[in-house]
Amino acid sequence: MNMKDKGTLRAATFDDCVEATALLVRLGLTMPEGDEAIRAYFNNLWNTNPAIQAAKSNPALGWVLEDAGKMVGFFGNVPLLYEFAGQPVIVSDASLWGVDENYRTEAPRLADAYFGQTNVDLLMVTTAIKPTRRIFERHGASMVAQPDLDQVLFWVIDGGGFVRAGLRKKGHGGMASFFGGILGGMVLNARLRLFGRRPFAALDGITIIRPDEIDAGFDDLWQRKCGEYPARVLANRSAAALKWHFSVGRFSEHTRLICLHGPGEDGGKLEGYAVLVREDAPEIGLKRLKIADVFVAGDDAAAVSALLAAAYEYGLAQRCHVLEVIGLPENLRAAVKTHKPLERPMPTFPFFYKVVNPDLTAPLAQADGWYMTPYDGDSTLL
Repeated sequence: MNMKDKGTLRAATFDDCVEATALLVRLGLTMPEGDEAIRAYFNNLWNTNPAIQAAKSNPALGWVLEDAGKMVGFFGNVPLLYEFAGQPVIVSDASLWGVDENYRTEAPRLADAYFGQTNVDLLMVTTAIKPTRRIFERHGASMVAQPDLDQVLFWVIDGGGFVRAGLRKKGHGGMASFFGGILGGMVLNARLRLFGRRPFAALDGITIIRPDEIDAGFDDLWQRKCGEYPARVLANRSAAALKWHFSVGRFSEHTRLICLHGPGEDGGKLEGYAVLVREDAPEIGLKRLKIADVFVAGDDAAAVSALLAAAYEYGLAQRCHVLEVIGLPENLRAAVKTHKPLERPMPTFPFFYKVVNPDLTAPLAQADGWYMTPYDGDSTLL
């Protein structure tokens, strides 16, 4: 410890989770409430996590900054399981971090600890704020090379609700947003119908399931897809990994999987799926449905279209205002764009990484080394 340092830095343990949660809540993050719920949440992140089971040495859980016995800073670390060329890849995802205002000068010490890891293969952060981006860039991190990750594709499902939310976001309230939503929604809905801005496709073979209904068919699809992508770093999408991922965070209760099965008895093989996550913005009254992942045998464009059309119909039934798509490799985004989505930029580039295992340096420098969606990192996990 340098004499000028404020506080003591140490590795986090599971027993820190309750105090870390209290710190993060003070700093404005939404976290589980009650000791039992907090411990269950961190048990999922740090103990039942498939990456912990697959790692050759235990990845760090995070780092704690203390002063006079009180936690004043926390940098959480969520290990994630990926695969490259048939071998497991352990990714360290920077997550759940913050520092009390009087100790903000010590934030670089927490970041240095994260970037000093040597027993993982890859460091990653998913962020929507520029200060986090600057910290990662100062430590030599790069933007993920996959094109258009900072561009959101979306379809408006309910023009009235969408316009009302937009007016509230701009500061309009009460009668202005109510009547503006009615009039603006009528115009927007007419324009959307006129230009065919929504996914259309036959829905044969489509079913909708909860995460706890994921079965062995997902393992079969995962193995087939690994054979298609020998040179890509892929987030593990085995049945166990998917169940774990979508049972952990605040999105789990309302997450659904749109599944496409081929012809045959008992529905035939699973040919692809799309994961739907509800991420509303209640402060402006926006009901938002996000496509968190799309995984399709052979990257078949017709299958992608069927999943998109089913997702749109589900959003319609749930009275959502908008359906969004983020990420996907270039060929799959091209299939999505045939359905005439609207497009908007994100506030900042959302995915940064730094290689620890040099074997990954060359593959990840190329766009086709990635298959990034909101399933990657922690954006649909926390």
